[in-house]
Amino acid sequence: MLRLALPGLLVVEAEYLAFEILVLAAAYLSPAHLAAQTILATLNGTLWQIPFSISIAASTRVAQCIGGGRVQAAKTSALVAFIGTFVVATINATLFFSLRDYLPHIFTKDREVIALVAHTLPLVAVMQLFDGLAAYCNGALRGIGRQAIGGWVNLGCYYTVAMPLSLWTAFHLHWDLDGLSTGVTVALIMVTGIEGVALTNLNWQKSVDDAERRNCVI
Repeated sequence: MLRLALPGLLVVEAEYLAFEILVLAAAYLSPAHLAAQTILATLNGTLWQIPFSISIAASTRVAQCIGGGRVQAAKTSALVAFIGTFVVATINATLFFSLRDYLPHIFTKDREVIALVAHTLPLVAVMQLFDGLAAYCNGALRGIGRQAIGGWVNLGCYYTVAMPLSLWTAFHLHWDLDGLSTGVTVALIMVTGIEGVALTNLNWQKSVDDAERRNCVI
């Protein structure tokens, strides 16, 4: 069970801690940048809950089908979840982009903070799209018992790519909040691509056989 639980924990915590590091980094820019980054993180995290919920449903449904030996049903469930996630993530990204001049007013009346949030939201919109797709990939991998793939991919992409790139572009290139978001966006694109390839090349029957072996051990 630990072989399944620990990688699953790693997937969630790797991303969560990465976003917390970005908030701390924003404090070294200015109080206004810190406030803006907090708003961006809140907006992104709130709408991300929708595709994340779909990923949980996907992992549960796919796991049930895999455990029951229904390969085709597992594939269908994964496909339906992907379509749903893509639609929701696209809507979220569109909302961020189209409402970038209005959403900041929900949180503050400070003009400098509003301007910073509005300027960075288009990039966060791209992040939201791939964040949703990455959540789907992680959920599908959990469902087939391949959490280890997601755990190592997330850990590698966030802490060998996202964090160094975010800090370098924010402080060395002086991209400020755009820089902080750039590294994570690149990492999410990588996570989606790598895990998407893993899912595409997956041997579904082997996943069923592995599930049967685990059930026998239990």
